[in-house]
Amino acid sequence: MSMTAAAHDAAVPAPAAPRLRAVPPLAEPAPTSTALWWARLLRRGPGPLEYSLVGVNSDRFDDGTPVDMTALDARGRRPAGWLVDVRYRAADRRVVRVDVVEDVADRCPPMWFAEVTHATSAVPAASLLAFRGSAFRPGSVVAPHQVAAAGVRITDRIGEVRWWIRSGLVDTVSVEQVYRGRGVARTLVTVAEGLRSLRGWAPLRSDGRLTDAGAAWLETAPAAWAPRLSARTEVLPDADAEQGPTGVARLLR
Repeated sequence: MSMTAAAHDAAVPAPAAPRLRAVPPLAEPAPTSTALWWARLLRRGPGPLEYSLVGVNSDRFDDGTPVDMTALDARGRRPAGWLVDVRYRAADRRVVRVDVVEDVADRCPPMWFAEVTHATSAVPAASLLAFRGSAFRPGSVVAPHQVAAAGVRITDRIGEVRWWIRSGLVDTVSVEQVYRGRGVARTLVTVAEGLRSLRGWAPLRSDGRLTDAGAAWLETAPAAWAPRLSARTEVLPDADAEQGPTGVARLLR
């Protein structure tokens, strides 16, 4: 005996209402910290004793605070919020390699670096040069004589940051045209900030004299740079010429 349509509908149980769980609203994103503090880590291994000086962007400590974490076994880890890791030998403080967080260097080509001090400059100055190629492993930091010994010319660099050691004032950041827009300048400045901290020099900063390209680049700078960036006080023409303007005039992404 067949059931009528009404009887059939009555026999089929209604679908159960979905069980919804009450959850709190999504939390507001944490404010971005402008503090950059420095952690010293011990790197254990079979070779010579090595340390890491790690720049960390977080509110865990005040800006510029040096924190000794060598009593802890880091096991290759770094504090949350790290930006740059300068690994060096304990015996002579020679830099073994430098690593930059992926958020900064994700679009950047593999690079190695040369650290130059300008002994003939009237005001003590330093430069960090970026190179591509297989002469040294990516992340290596070498001296100018090592660059020459490897058959590489200083003019082969793809980017450079130059600054005054005592004040930290950045004079020039430049990147070869073909490599612009790939994070080379941001990586260079981040590595330079790690090296200057290891050397005990003043934090890098700008003085407000900027080209349009430089001003646009600094607008996207990491939050940890904010306390060291002066408001734009002078507009300088964009120039790539050898004798072009300085004073952070050639800041190029």
